[in-house]
Amino acid sequence: MSEPVCALAADTKVETPEGAMTIRSLAGKGVSVFTREPSGRVRFRRLFEVRKIGEQQPVVEVELETGARFRVAPYQVLFKKGMSECRADALRAGDELEPAFHYPEGYAYRDDVDGGSRASTRALRVNAVTPGGTADIFSFGVNRTGCFFLTAGVLCKAT
Repeated sequence: MSEPVCALAADTKVETPEGAMTIRSLAGKGVSVFTREPSGRVRFRRLFEVRKIGEQQPVVEVELETGARFRVAPYQVLFKKGMSECRADALRAGDELEPAFHYPEGYAYRDDVDGGSRASTRALRVNAVTPGGTADIFSFGVNRTGCFFLTAGVLCKAT
């Protein structure tokens, strides 16, 4: 059996209409998650088959330039800038990921991390990818789009 493309650590948060929630808390429930349609429109769509697929499996922790961190299985598929697919364990510092929201490319904005000015690249830059210990792993699907946003703002592929 091949590995699923959607595999989040139990404590990883996704965005729902009720706010940020851990994937563990959504198992067996009917809830929606923030997603992006092929047209680029961002909206909520229903999750389905949220289930635990592994216990205490190795995970990686991804740290973004914003300071946000999340843990996923090494084989979780994320979308790099331009919508190219990439496994979490293949990410490197400096890689740019598809964000939920962004300023236009080149727009200068104040950085919340250090207060400095930064030009938008229309992406979320990876600072580091490190071993993240072990965690129970959850998988799910998303109606119509097959993708979802983590609370950290990164677009990921669902099963």
